[in-house]
Amino acid sequence: MASYSSDRRSVLKLFGAIGATCAYPFAGDELFGQTAPVHEHMMDPPRGGGQFLNEADYRTVSRIADLIIPETDTPGALKAGVPANIDLVIGRDADQQLVVADGLRWLDAEATRAEGKKFIDLSEERQIAILEPLCEAADAGESRARNAQFFSLIKRLTADGYYTSKIGLMDELGYKGNAVRSGYPECVHEH
Repeated sequence: MASYSSDRRSVLKLFGAIGATCAYPFAGDELFGQTAPVHEHMMDPPRGGGQFLNEADYRTVSRIADLIIPETDTPGALKAGVPANIDLVIGRDADQQLVVADGLRWLDAEATRAEGKKFIDLSEERQIAILEPLCEAADAGESRARNAQFFSLIKRLTADGYYTSKIGLMDELGYKGNAVRSGYPECVHEH
């Protein structure tokens, strides 16, 4: 795990306002935190691949999710099981599968062109350098290019998976759920 000198907010700022990217492409009863308890094995690529992603692609998607929501003083995307959620969601949507397959091929081609290595083998600095223009294009609404569509999709699914997991929703945001209140304070208006 990389060591980050900045807090999560600074890292997220690099990748834009992540909260604005959340758009749930599935029914409320399918939210990740409601259906998928996180187990340690969810952080590693499944042998032979997952629902849609093979082992190599799972590692790449995991790395991108980790760059978007890294572990800091609270668990990040990996410990929340986000890669498994991304794989599950993509495995159910043929259009998303095409975007992800094209995006992963583009990432490795771009990394090979620039550094002679696959994306996953680049330094964190070089990985961010490749992703940053995609993030800027996605945040500016210029996601016509397939590679920007890919990053936009992965960013949105990372946010969705993280903030609907127990780690993101309860531990990070402090959501308490169906808490019973013993009373309701009166509203005091100044006249």
